[in-house]
Amino acid sequence: MGPDCQCHAPRLRFSARVAVTILLSGLCGLRAAEPVPVAGVSKPFKEETLSSTVPGTVQRLLVKEGDHVEKGQLLIELDSKQEELEVARRKLLWESRAEVDSAAARVETFKADLDSTRKVFEATTSVSKEELLKKELEYKLAVAEFKRLEMVEEREKIEYDMASEQLQRRSIRAPDAGTVTKKLVEEGENCEPRQPLLKLVDISRCYFVANMDPKLAGQLKLGQPVEVEVQTGAEGVVCKGSVYFISPVVDGASGLQEIKILFENADGRVRPGVAGTMKVAVSEHE
Repeated sequence: MGPDCQCHAPRLRFSARVAVTILLSGLCGLRAAEPVPVAGVSKPFKEETLSSTVPGTVQRLLVKEGDHVEKGQLLIELDSKQEELEVARRKLLWESRAEVDSAAARVETFKADLDSTRKVFEATTSVSKEELLKKELEYKLAVAEFKRLEMVEEREKIEYDMASEQLQRRSIRAPDAGTVTKKLVEEGENCEPRQPLLKLVDISRCYFVANMDPKLAGQLKLGQPVEVEVQTGAEGVVCKGSVYFISPVVDGASGLQEIKILFENADGRVRPGVAGTMKVAVSEHE
């Protein structure tokens, strides 16, 4: 045992010294996080081109370029006189319940007459079987007519809803809050379905879009806080945002990966389209 212990002790001490040396050298090789600037460009949160789903003539254009609009606000009205008349006609047909009410009254009358006849038939012999069957047939026919008129009323309600929908399509409303950046039609002009009429952007929030080296992009995570500096005239504005999108693919031509940073811009200080930089803190080995 004595000789064995003297032989192994130096090996253990040597191994410990090697391990400590490797660990310290690894720690010394790490440099503190250094911010790496990445160039990019700001873009609006939403860009929408508005069009009509039906053909028509622009009767009223209610906005101009630069106007801020709210979600659901009426922007353009197409001529709709024919559609308005059709809605009014369908509404009258649907709301007219004279026939349905009359049929319901006949059902009640024939039901009472049938019940009375059946009681007499069962109690006496003054009513024949044929008379009772006739009353039953009259009642069944009255019920069938009432149900038919109810179905007609339901169909008229559907046709009224369809006419109302056609009328609503003559009005073009803002799908979201934003600013009108381009007016592509004037009052009195004809338009076709899917023809661009207005352009709308939402700059209350913006994206900062950058293309970076995949190794650098690999150190980012969704939701990670990031500061973006965007040029606004002679000065730069620092905006706090977070990583919103990391492209799952690398562009084959450039070898870069797209990253999107989402930041608030409620005061409108940042004009989408201007360049800027973001700084990514990374740790590297020497």
